[in-house]
Amino acid sequence: MISEQAIKICIIDDIPAVVRGLSMRLPWEQHGIVVAGTASNGEEGLEIIRQHQPDLVLTDIRMPFVDGLEMMRAILEEQPGMKLIFLSGYTDFAYAQEAVKLGAFDFIVKPFTPDQVLASVLKAKEVLIRERCQAEYTRGMEQKLRESLPFLRQEYMRLLIRYGTQQQKQGQQWDFFGIEMESRNFYVLVAEMDFFAERTAELPVNEVELIRFAVQNILQETISGYTHGIVFRENVNQFVLVINPSKDMDAEQLAERCRENVCKYSYQSVSIGLGGEVKETAQLAVSYAQALSALAHTFLTGGNSVYRYEEGGHLDSAMPRYSYEKEKELLYCLRSANLPKAEEQLESIWGEWLASHVRPDPVMVRTLSLELAHSIHRVFTEKASDPEVQELEKKLADMNHAASFEELRGRIRDFCRQGCNYLQIRQFSDARVLVERAITHINSHLHENLSVADCARAVHLSPSYFSNLFKKEVGMTLAQYIIGRRMEKAKELVLEGMQVQDIAVSLGYEDRPYFTELFKKYTGMTPTDFRSKYTSPPQG
Repeated sequence: MISEQAIKICIIDDIPAVVRGLSMRLPWEQHGIVVAGTASNGEEGLEIIRQHQPDLVLTDIRMPFVDGLEMMRAILEEQPGMKLIFLSGYTDFAYAQEAVKLGAFDFIVKPFTPDQVLASVLKAKEVLIRERCQAEYTRGMEQKLRESLPFLRQEYMRLLIRYGTQQQKQGQQWDFFGIEMESRNFYVLVAEMDFFAERTAELPVNEVELIRFAVQNILQETISGYTHGIVFRENVNQFVLVINPSKDMDAEQLAERCRENVCKYSYQSVSIGLGGEVKETAQLAVSYAQALSALAHTFLTGGNSVYRYEEGGHLDSAMPRYSYEKEKELLYCLRSANLPKAEEQLESIWGEWLASHVRPDPVMVRTLSLELAHSIHRVFTEKASDPEVQELEKKLADMNHAASFEELRGRIRDFCRQGCNYLQIRQFSDARVLVERAITHINSHLHENLSVADCARAVHLSPSYFSNLFKKEVGMTLAQYIIGRRMEKAKELVLEGMQVQDIAVSLGYEDRPYFTELFKKYTGMTPTDFRSKYTSPPQG
């Protein structure tokens, strides 16, 4: 059985002794070569070559019926990679010239030695192996190219919507990338998955990719039902759709259908910006920029809508009105850590931006909001400690990732709360002083129904900040501390002989059984058992 890796050779000569000598006396197998077949003329040679499809043919150039040249012409049309080595006499010079033109690998002039033949064949083998390796490498590259085609198509489209292409090369490029579209008249749409980062933050990577694939597939199938087009990923949560106009539906209706189908079949929502129609691929960048401009309005509305670009402006956007007097009032309030008043000023500033009957420019709204946040940041960092400054700077940087105006406003409100808390601590010296003041307040109000809000109010802190501060300083929650103080006071009162009901009321517990249960949980004994254990029996 012939090895698939072995080099196969056929030997053809009209002199039987030559065929016998060449096929049997040379160490072919030692060099990884096998003799697949032999023939005594060109006609038989054609048959065995077609039958065995060798890599090499060692043949006389002049033979009866079909000579070596005729055989070469026929075979190289069928197997162009085959190597032919001719055995040629001195009188065959014209034949040899023709063979060179046809692409013969080598000539061995008669008379020849076995070593000459073997050397020529081994040289041909070396070339064949090199060509095999090159062919295998090329096949591998072609396979990788096919596998990479979706990615390459996406990269090509990314470049196309930014820079266009030479019109004369467009057809070749689209054929290569498998883009089936009309070569003129386009719309560009940009679809963005709403709040994608927040909705997928806790999901594993495979689920996130599945969601992205599903949305892209829904968009592609939707537009394919009405027109030619292609959908490709632009970034983590955005897809770009390049489409030809539909005969059945205008572009805005098609965008709305895409939005509906994504919501219906993937349980995600998308916002879609629609650019204007352009004639040529060189103008795609214009439509793409318009689509992005229209999509920016999702920042104000919260998404799940279609936004069409209108000539002459960003959906008739207006510059938001900005009151620097109100900004100064806001900063004064923050410097004094007056959070309620500061929040009023914030809402007044934002309300003024949105009050106009013309929708404000979303880009300017974002820009002005971030500038306002930077002004607030400067106020807080004047008195904040280094760790506090680092925390505030992190929150400030995170604001750039806000997906909507509502989210950005929430982040700025939270920023103000945190900064005011820091300033409040500075106003009351340090955390321990504040906690000691809170403890004093608790000890003098044990008979009342104390809450976190009550205690926080007593030291002028927000409830959440006070709660965290108290636990950090004392090592237990406020509720645990209050119960502990009450139970310690209760033990004193029990030993002093006060009635259990009166003790419960004096410590803010109207329900005696509940008080008794807490006392037992704290001391391991009921009030009565506790008194019995620590007081001496009456003298008889």
